[in-house]
Amino acid sequence: MTVYESKLTDANLKFSHIYITSFYRKLPPDVFGGTNARAPARRLMHLEFRTGHIDTFVPTHASGRPRTFFQNRTFVREFFKHTGAEPGDVVRFEQVTPYHLRLSLRTTAGRVIAA
Repeated sequence: MTVYESKLTDANLKFSHIYITSFYRKLPPDVFGGTNARAPARRLMHLEFRTGHIDTFVPTHASGRPRTFFQNRTFVREFFKHTGAEPGDVVRFEQVTPYHLRLSLRTTAGRVIAA
């Protein structure tokens, strides 16, 4: 099973998003949508953490270039709240299927908060 990681920054916590820069090119091409929620992708990514889950997509810039985070930030805000995420912690994305990612958090102290 493939696992991707993203180290959290102050900006991630402030704006409720997780950078997917290191692996967005490995996502299926049909999960990239328009510039906002009114222009979603043809298919959605399913993100889950414990009992919470959301179907979302990767937005693009007006130029069509992909952004480096998922569109829905409410789920991410709740993930940060439930895990107590801080800058320097690492979010782990476990690929269950090409369209399904399960999140967990590894703190700077090495503790893993799993699904």
